[in-house]
Amino acid sequence: MRSSTETILASLNTHGGRGTDGRRYDLEAGCRQFNADIIVLQEVWRPHDEPNPIDEIATALGAQPLWTDLIRDVNLKSIGIANERAPGRWGLATLTTAPVLGFEMTDLGRIPGDLTPRAAQLVTIELPGGGPLRIVNTHLTYRLLSPVQLIRLVRRLIDDDIRLCPGGERAHLPGPPPAAPTRSHPGEPPGRPLRRRGTPPGRLGPPSGAGQAPAQLTDEYAIRMPNQAVTRPLRAGE
Repeated sequence: MRSSTETILASLNTHGGRGTDGRRYDLEAGCRQFNADIIVLQEVWRPHDEPNPIDEIATALGAQPLWTDLIRDVNLKSIGIANERAPGRWGLATLTTAPVLGFEMTDLGRIPGDLTPRAAQLVTIELPGGGPLRIVNTHLTYRLLSPVQLIRLVRRLIDDDIRLCPGGERAHLPGPPPAAPTRSHPGEPPGRPLRRRGTPPGRLGPPSGAGQAPAQLTDEYAIRMPNQAVTRPLRAGE
C-alpha cells in the first residue's frame, strides 16, 4: 500500500491493449502512471501463445493479479479491436497491492446482439485501519438492456454489509467521486488530460454529485479515498 491514510483505486478499459489505430501500446506503462493501490481493468486480452501480460504487469508493480474469463477462445478481429486473428482470452482483471480477503465472480449474463458475456469481479480488500472494502470491477453491455445486468449486480450486493466502491464502465452504483484523471488514453502520448464522455477536450466535467460516481464512467479514472471514510454499504431501494 502507498499510504496508511488513503487508498487510490484506478480503472482502465484496456481495449485489448490496442490504441484507437489498432496498434499495441505499453499497458504496463499505462498502469504505472496511475500510481494506484488497486487497478481494475476491463476488456483485457491474453494471447494464448504469448506470456500473460497481466501476470507480468502485476510482478512489475508488486501487485496480486486476479483474473476472470469472459471469452476463453476469441481473436481481436472478431471483437472489432484490431485486424489480428491470433486466438486468446478476453476478460476482466484486478491488480491490487492491498491484502485480499475474498474474491468471487458474479455472472451478469449475455444480452442478445452482444458477443461478450458480462460479469463482475467482487474483490474484498483490507484497508489499513479501515476494515474491509469491496471493489466491484465490471463492464456492462453497450446494448440498451444494460440496466438488466445492473439489476442483477445490485441484487447480488444488496445484502452485503461491506463498504462498497464500484469500478469499471456503466457501473452506476453509489460511490465516492473520482479525482481528476491525469493519465493518457491508451495508445496516446503521456501528459494529455483525460476527459469524461461528452466533455470537450481540455474541459474536464465535474462529478454528477457529491458522494456519487459520475452518471457514466469514462474509460479511465482514479478515485482517492481516505481509509477511514469509504462509502457506506449499499441499501435497498438505492
